[in-house]
Amino acid sequence: MQGGSGSASNIKFIDIEMHRVRNPIIIDQNYCTDRQNPCKEQGSAVQVKDVLYHNITGTSTSDVAIRFDCSKSFACEGFVLRGVDLRRSKGDAAAEAFCDNVKFTGINGHVSPMCPH
Repeated sequence: MQGGSGSASNIKFIDIEMHRVRNPIIIDQNYCTDRQNPCKEQGSAVQVKDVLYHNITGTSTSDVAIRFDCSKSFACEGFVLRGVDLRRSKGDAAAEAFCDNVKFTGINGHVSPMCPH
């Protein structure tokens, strides 16, 4: 459920190869899976900051391979994407990225898919 308090920081995902993974890269602070109706927006969240994704490759079974859906109250900060290449596992459609309330400090090398600016 949404909300909570505290922090998670200095997290590193390095040299990971994924095959046919649902939601390969995901941080979702707005999830609400235990209710039929959408949850109302929370004023608190766990602060997520200083996260590195380096040399992440593979395929995604979901349309959105990268999802950063961060809290309006506590945006994700200090995210670095370096050498990320995730593709759809089926068909010719490219994988997508969804980013909301995330602040990047670095995007280096080939990164695909990439969040719209």
